[in-house]
Amino acid sequence: MGRRENPVAAGEPALRRLACWLREQRDRAELTYRQLADRTNFHPTTLQRATSGRSLPSWEVVEAMARACDADLRTARRKWTQANYWAHVPRPSGGQRRRAPRRLNPEQVDSFADLRRAMHEMRRKADWPSLEELDRRARARGNRLPSSTLALVLKGEAPLHRTLLTTYMEACGVKESRRALWSAAWERTHNARTRVPMTAKTYQREFARAMKTSAGSIPTETLFRLWVALKSSVNADKADPHLQAPPGRDGSGEAPALVR
Repeated sequence: MGRRENPVAAGEPALRRLACWLREQRDRAELTYRQLADRTNFHPTTLQRATSGRSLPSWEVVEAMARACDADLRTARRKWTQANYWAHVPRPSGGQRRRAPRRLNPEQVDSFADLRRAMHEMRRKADWPSLEELDRRARARGNRLPSSTLALVLKGEAPLHRTLLTTYMEACGVKESRRALWSAAWERTHNARTRVPMTAKTYQREFARAMKTSAGSIPTETLFRLWVALKSSVNADKADPHLQAPPGRDGSGEAPALVR
């Protein structure tokens, strides 16, 4: 059978199990990598790489090796799906994962990290279409899902916008009822993270309200702090007009006249 193989290099348990299983099937069939290459039409180096554990092989390579070795295709598919899942889902910080993550409930999601993990799960249930394939599906519906942008979103390196999430769910074939629940989860998470910008308009409103009701009910020290914050905020807004809050975001209508 040739020289002895190097140990499996995979650190991820699911990938290690897949590589070991492929080696076991090759040993059982008593085939060399060159003989496997003749049966599968894949280069021997590609087949060796699939059993090394250094990277995740494609399903086409795993399927071809399983057929050539007369192995169970259902077992091959299950092991490859598990390895593929953990190759795409980011590992929690602080060490390796110990068990499969819990099934996410959209009604309990309260972070964008959970939303991204749900997106990985949607893709897994859709049989792991490539990012290019997802973009093609989106284009067929008149939308866009750029693979470069989507890759950054799935890694947590770009913001997750609602339109992208909706288009992604449609491309993954998520049912309409589930899409509504996940859209509501995005809205709830987005609202929880959105803060009212403390600009001159905000401080101006609070300062005017305090002055109207300052007849002994509000300490002078509090009024002085509001006045200092107002002056600092006015100067900041003058230096950068983009810092001003959009109309209506602070919950007020027209701001009262500035107290001088």
